Amino acid sequence: MLYINSMNNLEYAMQVFNGTYEDSRGWKHYRVKDKTYDIRFHSMTMEWECSCPAYKFKRGNKTCKHIKQIQENR
Repeated sequence: MLYINSMNNLEYAMQVFNGTYEDSRGWKHYRVKDKTYDIRFHSMTMEWECSCPAYKFKRGNKTCKHIKQIQENR
């Protein structure tokens, strides 16, 4: 594995590719600066997900401040 300045490969790749990457299943992954949460968007289903605790335990309106931040900056 390649490590650069104590970053893992995913963090490094996301810096190189403007903080996003798209996986083979069509999910576009984002990161919020200084956070390790995986925020992802699927363009076919228009679905957002986040790996933060606030998103995981929220009921009803499934969103969090990280998703909102990505949506505002897109």
